[in-house]
Amino acid sequence: MTVRKRELAREHLLGLIESRAVGQAIPSERQLSADLGISRPTLRAVADDLVRDGWLVREHGRGMFVGAPKIAQRIVAAGPEVRDGAGYPQAPGRWVSRILSQVVIPAGSQVAVRLGISTGTPLLRIARQRTVNGEPMCLELIHVLNDLVPAIDGKVIEAGSFYALLRERYGVIPTRAEQVHEAAAADSSEAALLGLNTGDPILTLERTTVDQYGRLFEYTRAAYRSDRYRVSSRLNLAGVLDVEPARIIPVG
Repeated sequence: MTVRKRELAREHLLGLIESRAVGQAIPSERQLSADLGISRPTLRAVADDLVRDGWLVREHGRGMFVGAPKIAQRIVAAGPEVRDGAGYPQAPGRWVSRILSQVVIPAGSQVAVRLGISTGTPLLRIARQRTVNGEPMCLELIHVLNDLVPAIDGKVIEAGSFYALLRERYGVIPTRAEQVHEAAAADSSEAALLGLNTGDPILTLERTTVDQYGRLFEYTRAAYRSDRYRVSSRLNLAGVLDVEPARIIPVG
């Protein structure tokens, strides 16, 4: 019975959210528990789930208000929903890219190690801001072997998928990647471009990508708004006989 009450409470709260604009208040927990005939702890547990997902915002002493839900990005293995061989189904919302800078630079020691190349190797470095429905969501700093992408046009990158451009114009097909997600604090530049305050939490991503010839060709660092973005994974554990041990990545 408790599970059914939770489902009914969730449906009721989602209905209230859909009927209100972002920032508008919803009835108090006391009022909602009385209206629905459920205990306040049960109602609070349902509301906590919606707060975690961004549908509601709880302000101490003031109540709960309609929030903007997080953009949920799933990572999957392979299949028809995966776009551009990147392992990412299309995330919801209207994603738009804006090139902040585009320059050819010599590879520094850290990027050279990640790509397995010599220090000084020419790299194309692209900094871009990505928005979702007009809201800043992500900053990316992309490094690609410059010899693979001669005379690349930044406007073309803004107009569509970067991986699709690599595949269709340059014959570079991303086949696999290794990436690490980590919590961090936004520096002043990241904060300004993401609409945050300096020191606010962000979710960072570092990715190295291999092409169809087994060549490391891309290193990217991205910073996402952790208050508006989350990553989920789908795991298939059926019939797994041998699992690679988890690797512990030292920090610092």
